[in-house]
Amino acid sequence: MFDAIHHVAYVVPDLDRAMELFRDTLGMEPEKIWASEDEGNRYAALRVGGSGAFLELICPTDASKSKFATHLDEHGASVHHVAFRDDTMDATLDTLNGEHGISGTDPIVSSSGWRISFLDTAATQDIGLQLVDGRHGNE
Repeated sequence: MFDAIHHVAYVVPDLDRAMELFRDTLGMEPEKIWASEDEGNRYAALRVGGSGAFLELICPTDASKSKFATHLDEHGASVHHVAFRDDTMDATLDTLNGEHGISGTDPIVSSSGWRISFLDTAATQDIGLQLVDGRHGNE
């Protein structure tokens, strides 16, 4: 069903300070750094060694647009979700919904360039889980 961990996403109040920790202190190399005015966030994806996995840093910049701002307000800097790479994402979503009652958001290509779907936290014990299509822009 899942092929690997694609990324772990932290919501942080200050992307530059978080980059100092993860890039400068812990040695994680940035794969990409971007901003989305439409989403109200700044982002960074850092490679975790040679694992193929990423650490995604999400920094809300506009609370009126960011779906992550509430999480930051309620929980402080913390993990928001774990994303699993899945080369059969659409079939997995069908199986999760049909056999287990776990629905996902309609897949979209996010500002990261990754094709994603968030699973319904009401069905995942309030744990933030995401699927990333392993066949789409995930090099």
